[in-house]
Amino acid sequence: MYQIMPSVYSYTFTSDGHGPWWGIRCSSEFYQNTVRSLDGATRCFVYLTNCRGETLAIAIEGPHHEQVDDDNVFVPSWVFQRLQISEGDEVTMDAILEPLPKGETVTIRPLTGATVEGPMFLEGLTEALNQLGIVQEGLLSAIVDPSVPELHEFMIESLTPLSICLADGELRVELERSLDRPPTPEYKDEPVYEAKEEDSKDEYDSILPEYKPGKNGFVPFSGKGYRLT
Repeated sequence: MYQIMPSVYSYTFTSDGHGPWWGIRCSSEFYQNTVRSLDGATRCFVYLTNCRGETLAIAIEGPHHEQVDDDNVFVPSWVFQRLQISEGDEVTMDAILEPLPKGETVTIRPLTGATVEGPMFLEGLTEALNQLGIVQEGLLSAIVDPSVPELHEFMIESLTPLSICLADGELRVELERSLDRPPTPEYKDEPVYEAKEEDSKDEYDSILPEYKPGKNGFVPFSGKGYRLT
């Protein structure tokens, strides 16, 4: 495993002032050594670990060509929040050389409901996961609409089969209610009133008079009937 301790800076410190939101740029030496070790792999990933031992798995987009110390690494801005570090801090960077499993299912909860309001949200989220290439439980920042380069935040609450997995189009996404929206009230069935026999009798007694033969102006028929022809 290749390991170095670079200083970390955002892409705003590079000559063009920007870089990919989903990956980092490292020294050419580190990148080339990692590629050779992976023996033909199409993508490279690393672990970035802060001084408290908190780790982030992230893709290498490629080497940087800045006229700076080769030990510098350039990262998207959300990495600083994820690892709680500042510009120029040192981290430990290890190339991920061991095979990681492909993710099967991921449960994601947006931090705000506005994140999911776009008509192409699910397609955008799928593409964002493909760009990241690797996901892990915890805070996730992603651009879900390339036409609006705004980072959206999610919590990955569960991930199978492991807490860090490769991500591709076969990853099944289960979306939960956003954190800023209250749960839908649960309406319980109202108790059903079962009428008792005496209740029914009292109810009808209050509406219909008690029938007694010869009273109430009605006399029951007691003779014979003939069919009309």
